[in-house]
Amino acid sequence: MKAVILAANQSEQLYPFTQTRPKPMMRIAGKYILENTIEYLREVGLRDIILVVNYKREMIQDYFAYGDQLGVKIEYVVQESMDGIGHALKLCEPLLGKKESFLLVYGDVLTDGNIFHEALKNYYEMGEEMAVVTLPKSSEKFGNVYLDHEMKIRRLIEKPQKGHNANYVFAGVFLLSSSFFQRLDKRQNDIELCFQDMIHENGLQATLWEKGWIDIIYPWHILEANRMMMRLWKEARIHHTVSMKDQVCIEGPVIIEEKVVIEAGSILKGPCFIGKNSYIGNNALIRRFSVLGPNSIIGYGTELKNCVLFGASNIGRLSFVGDSVVGENVKLGSGTTTVNHWPDFAPIQYHLSSESVDSGFKKLGAFIGDDVIIGARHTLGPGTIIESKKNIEDSITLSPNR
Repeated sequence: MKAVILAANQSEQLYPFTQTRPKPMMRIAGKYILENTIEYLREVGLRDIILVVNYKREMIQDYFAYGDQLGVKIEYVVQESMDGIGHALKLCEPLLGKKESFLLVYGDVLTDGNIFHEALKNYYEMGEEMAVVTLPKSSEKFGNVYLDHEMKIRRLIEKPQKGHNANYVFAGVFLLSSSFFQRLDKRQNDIELCFQDMIHENGLQATLWEKGWIDIIYPWHILEANRMMMRLWKEARIHHTVSMKDQVCIEGPVIIEEKVVIEAGSILKGPCFIGKNSYIGNNALIRRFSVLGPNSIIGYGTELKNCVLFGASNIGRLSFVGDSVVGENVKLGSGTTTVNHWPDFAPIQYHLSSESVDSGFKKLGAFIGDDVIIGARHTLGPGTIIESKKNIEDSITLSPNR
């Protein structure tokens, strides 16, 4: 059996991070979303993978190549025109056997365990096409599915009205037969209509995923996904090449990769992750659910709390970064502060050009795109968005005439 992973979409709602990378190349708990999915597939013995790509596809192809380093075989299909999921899947038909079943995976969902184990087990036992369903915290943004007592989907509402949401949603994993392509032909590649047909004909078999699951739609979902993955960590793993000076305190499950240097007086409270070749200055405080991507530099006395740094960033001395996501190659000047709540703890709004969204969080910091430079002594308000490549000068109150 082959697996088809859909990884072509841009996802403008994840601005500013998808300005410079495809959604599946978000680094969560120290690992790319797509990398996590591929490793799960390998664990269940699925090593033949078809990756559908488009937006920033060179990042995916350069990193994964043909899959040798992960012990899989990867073939690429380029979806030149973004004509939907059904169209993307249809492009894969020549690479799939005419009588072979296949696994369809949405490349932007993340789970805290191997979602494919139970799905494949049930599929081989029942021999029926099936969809994995799950119970999210909120189903408002997803198509809602209704199950009968035999775990068959009897109804699908693609756009539920607000306040009328069912519990279950598609989890982005489907086991389908080659005859599904005939349905796509009949329905002009509209995959929703294909699923509706299957439901109306005989019901679509469901497998329930009851562990952690998240579809990363908005930037704060990066923080949620990060916590979901890291809360399962039970032990510390510190590479033998790590250099820790005197009076460094390590508490809880901390993962530190190779060639990291941690100066005296620093405190790391797990779960947290420090990527390879990073440097942590004296008396820094790295708090729970913080992730430093590779080649990060953290200055003297800086505090990080529940934040994700994608990597290659330099956080100046005496700064505070909390409940925030920081892109790659970002430079924050000394004394930068991310304020992560309003004085009255009102829910924080996230403002895009096309919409304003209530995050539902009372604590949320800044979202800083790649290659941003922010000078010293700046204070960033809750929910601040900074586009990639932005350059903000130092906050200077007095200076000599030039």
